[in-house]
Amino acid sequence: MSHDAKKTALSELLGERVFILNGKQLKNDVLKVLIDSVAEVDGMIQREDLEWGVLHRESIMSTGIGNGIAVPHVRSENIGHACMALAIVPDGVTDYQAPDMKPVQLVFLIAAGGTQRAKHLKILSSIGTLFYDGRLKAAFLASSDPKNCLEILTRAEA
Repeated sequence: MSHDAKKTALSELLGERVFILNGKQLKNDVLKVLIDSVAEVDGMIQREDLEWGVLHRESIMSTGIGNGIAVPHVRSENIGHACMALAIVPDGVTDYQAPDMKPVQLVFLIAAGGTQRAKHLKILSSIGTLFYDGRLKAAFLASSDPKNCLEILTRAEA
């Protein structure tokens, strides 16, 4: 498989940071799992700064985008390179305040450098494009294995 340098592969940005959280979840609990995993990435800002950035952004406006998807995100001058984490919550995050009022089932946390605005927008666009019709989301929700979800995503991006 050839890699186009301009293409932003979500599967590469996720690495091994895919979590399946069973049972109904609360937004802050899900965000904590994702923040903890991203904070361990080399070149990442301090965990407290990462958490503050994500929660501050959420306090301004919910990052629930509808169709059961949320995309909390943070950009900071001190982040070395973009990365992501994903929580798959089959029973839903009931307190996410998405615009369509539906429980959120996929939460993509994006952390990017302050100068990586274009890359940040490409990541958001890729999520929107890949998950727009609901088929990929349904495949993720049907899987109980994070590695399988990554394989599904890798195939969808090819």
